[in-house]
Amino acid sequence: MTEKACRECHMITTGVLCPKCKTTTLSDDFSGLVIVIDPAASEIAKVMGIKEKGRYALRVR
Repeated sequence: MTEKACRECHMITTGVLCPKCKTTTLSDDFSGLVIVIDPAASEIAKVMGIKEKGRYALRVR
């Protein structure tokens, strides 16, 4: 299974569809990993605009 990152919201998935924004614009060229457990208390989540917990790429090409 290869992981891909959504180019829109940066969520990492193994499927062909982003579970968060339902788009198919996924890329296997990404770097960095942020795991957000509590978006309301996370400063990184606030900076990245993340409102749902999950795994996110820092950079998607």
